[in-house]
Amino acid sequence: MRILDRYLAREMMVTWMAVLVVLLVIMVGNVLARSLSRVTDGAVAADMLLLLVAIKSISLLVTLIPLSLYLGILLAHGRFYRDNEMAVMQACGIGWIDLMRPTALVGLVGVVAIGLLTVFASPWSARYEQVLQQELREQSALALLTPGRFIESSDGGVVLFVREGSPDRTQFNDVFMYRAREDEPPSVDSARFATYQRDEASGNEYLVLSDGQTSVGRAGEADFTVTDFRRQGVLRPRGDGDAPRLRLKGKSLGQLWGSEDPADRAELQWRVSIPLAALLLALLAVPLSYTSPREGRFGKIGLAILIYIPYANFLVLMRKWIAAGAVPSWIGLWPVHALVALLTLWLLVRRVGWRWLSTRDASGSGGGS
Repeated sequence: MRILDRYLAREMMVTWMAVLVVLLVIMVGNVLARSLSRVTDGAVAADMLLLLVAIKSISLLVTLIPLSLYLGILLAHGRFYRDNEMAVMQACGIGWIDLMRPTALVGLVGVVAIGLLTVFASPWSARYEQVLQQELREQSALALLTPGRFIESSDGGVVLFVREGSPDRTQFNDVFMYRAREDEPPSVDSARFATYQRDEASGNEYLVLSDGQTSVGRAGEADFTVTDFRRQGVLRPRGDGDAPRLRLKGKSLGQLWGSEDPADRAELQWRVSIPLAALLLALLAVPLSYTSPREGRFGKIGLAILIYIPYANFLVLMRKWIAAGAVPSWIGLWPVHALVALLTLWLLVRRVGWRWLSTRDASGSGGGS
């Protein structure tokens, strides 16, 4: 690589990484806020918070890398124009082809990174997240029980409250339990003491209440049954134990390739399209970044976002149409990519004409624009 190519590539890489970090911090903060609300509601254990955020971050990178690459190259080239470096390079005979070469190299780095994420990391994280979600659904509400707080089970059928509890969460004082029962009136149990027990042979879990009272009936109705008890065991409902159906995001590339399902075909097209979109956006940023000395470094950010939003939305829309069978899978997402490629070519032709293929002529025309 020439010294100039290394310089341009380094500047674009540094700006790209800076934009990626900023976007990732914003999005991870949003995910963290939602996860914290689930922890507060008792739906997720506190020790699983960071693990869930880390898994979500992998899927976020798949969409953030193309956008950050696009904005990073745009900002880097905008700085070249603002500091008059671009004018000096064009005066020395540097044309658009010379700018495209290091930009394409940086874009290929993004393509490789996204390819590794879409082929390996993202499907693995989707499968692992699905396993964690299944474990959370099967997790006993007692594992999330915090003294002094109302805790709701994942299906919403049980609400628990205890005033005090032992550190190992096997003994509790002043227990309140609400149970919604299908086709039957709900019941409310209150007890002075409760212990958690597990049958090792069957795996059944029980909350054994002592010295309490059970009320059965619906609010606003006079038909109530109140029963006092010395000891009563409540069985924790168990799921059917079937393995959850693998989601599209969790399927491997081989599983998608050999499938005739339109949804699988759409997912395969999507995984191929994201790296290609990153490269096209990187190349689009070069002619789009042209600014006059009065515009400033951020003059084209608004226009760049207005181009990116329809591009991303049309990709998502075409993906849904392919999954629904409205668009043949052999057409895929290629028409959307072709429009962006044509837009890049049109911007280059509009800037310097068809002579942009010639380095010397392009540099002279670019300097006079």
